Amino acid sequence: MKTLVQNAVAYRQLTDEQLISLIMSGQQQAYTVLVHRHERLLRFVLQRYLSDPEAVKEVIQDTFVRAFRSLSGFRGESKFSTWISKIAVSIAINRLRVRRYAVWDSLENAPSHHWDNAADGGSQLEQEEASQLLRQALRQLSPQDATALDLFYFREQSIEEIGQLTGWTTSNIKSRLSRARQRLRSVLTTEGIPAEYYS
Repeated sequence: MKTLVQNAVAYRQLTDEQLISLIMSGQQQAYTVLVHRHERLLRFVLQRYLSDPEAVKEVIQDTFVRAFRSLSGFRGESKFSTWISKIAVSIAINRLRVRRYAVWDSLENAPSHHWDNAADGGSQLEQEEASQLLRQALRQLSPQDATALDLFYFREQSIEEIGQLTGWTTSNIKSRLSRARQRLRSVLTTEGIPAEYYS
């Protein structure tokens, strides 16, 4: 027991790269130290995408499992924290794509100013109906376009941040946002929602 405690203390003094070397040689306890070291960072990163604490916890677990399986592919070209954060964000975005309603739930809680510009004299009921139609229209977009709009407008991520998190290039993000806005506007127009509701 004393040896395990001493090992844990010794492991905590090591760099990520040194811990990875130990893990690759079969010392599993080193991975436990690596997990504890980066768990807080992943929680912080993922809370920007997932509002449900349980979902964040699940993605963190999935991230460490995938990272462990892929550890032999880690070349040290970037920091381990950057590498594992990208894995976590990838899993989170895929989760949002697969469970698209998770994205729409975030729209339920979006600031009301997104549709406060309703036509003069519009009732609360009319605004709620417009809000519902907006969410239905967003569901008709591709997962990538919906993700781009959600990250940029509702989660207020910059172009650079979206690029870091998704791996998309700056030009790809800009064109995707432009295309997604046009598609959304087209769907909303077809649904009969005036521009004032989403301008």
